[in-house]
Amino acid sequence: MKYQLICMSFDGEYQKEKFEFDTIEEVWDYSNGLGSKWIFYPFRFVIKGQTIADAPEIFDWMKNKRIKTIKKYFNKESKREDLQGVDAETFAYSI
Repeated sequence: MKYQLICMSFDGEYQKEKFEFDTIEEVWDYSNGLGSKWIFYPFRFVIKGQTIADAPEIFDWMKNKRIKTIKKYFNKESKREDLQGVDAETFAYSI
């Protein structure tokens, strides 16, 4: 099974990039070239199957968790009143 990139929104919805890669590093290189393509999905994760294989340092604890589990965390946090309209960094630190 190969690695892929998913881009997740504040509410946990995500888009999976169609390209597959042999290494985690190749996925991150691809991710760095996306630019603003996924501005509405600012959180990026490397997956293998339905499992988070790698994540940005702030989300390091999410490695080896299922996508559906992470989706629930994001969805729950996105409903908090105090997080409405915050930027991606502030939101990330809340999780």
